[in-house]
Amino acid sequence: EDLQPVFSFKIRGAYNKLAQLTAEEAARGVVTASAGNHAQGLALAARELGILATIVMPRTTPEIKVEGVRSRGATVVLHGDAFPEALAYSLKLVDEQGFVYIHPYDDP
Repeated sequence: EDLQPVFSFKIRGAYNKLAQLTAEEAARGVVTASAGNHAQGLALAARELGILATIVMPRTTPEIKVEGVRSRGATVVLHGDAFPEALAYSLKLVDEQGFVYIHPYDDP
C-alpha cells in the first residue's frame, strides 16, 4: 500500500465508487466526512475524474491531513470537534446542495 498515491488502499474504493456515478451524479459533485485516508483518496480520485469534491473534516484534524486533501484539489470544510459532527454536517450538505454522499467505509 505504500506505493499508492495517498499511501492507502482507500483510493481504490473511492475511485471505483466515483467511476460508477452517472453523468448526472458526477455533475452534482460529491461530499464525504473523513479525517484521514479516505479524504485524501476521494480528493485525488475526484480530481482525476473531473468531479468536484467537498470533504468535511473535524476541526481537530491534523493540519497535515487537511493540507493533503486541499493539495489534491478538494474543498475542505472544517466542522465539529469529532467525526459524528462532521458526518452530520456532510449529510446536511447533501440535502442543501445536492451532493452525492460517498461513505468512508460502509458502501453497499
